[in-house]
Amino acid sequence: MKLDETQDLNSFSCGLDDMDDFLKNDAFDQQSKNLNVTYLAKYQDDIVGFFSLLSDIIKLKDIECEYDFPYGTCPAIKIGRFAVNEKYNSLGLGTVLLDNVCYQIKRISDIVGVRFITVDAYCNVRDFYYKNEFNHLKVQKENKLRRASKRNPNLTIPLYKDLKRI
Repeated sequence: MKLDETQDLNSFSCGLDDMDDFLKNDAFDQQSKNLNVTYLAKYQDDIVGFFSLLSDIIKLKDIECEYDFPYGTCPAIKIGRFAVNEKYNSLGLGTVLLDNVCYQIKRISDIVGVRFITVDAYCNVRDFYYKNEFNHLKVQKENKLRRASKRNPNLTIPLYKDLKRI
């Protein structure tokens, strides 16, 4: 369900202050400015998770050279924020929710030209996206990422998924 100002967000916590703060303090304001749209996944009255979507582009020079497009960029939809309530961790709901998001974006691509899904993933959750078939936008060295993420847990890495592979 789309976020609106009547929803009580106080009970939601994913365990990351940055994500919780976005949902509770910034999401509706940004949505009202048409910067992104935030959706809540609910079970009964509980917010199980949320995600925000916004438009994006992908520079083809930043991905592997398997695409033969006559353009330098291609349209994308970015998952700006994505989190699962920590009460529901380890139940596989993150994958279910992400699959649903990807399916919804694929449906959008039947209406508006969009080829890729992008996300700037926190380094400490990159394995979740790898398991869900996201790839690095730019070639990254795993050792370098591991060291950088220990120094800065809020470091993000750009990832993408091709809608034609869904």
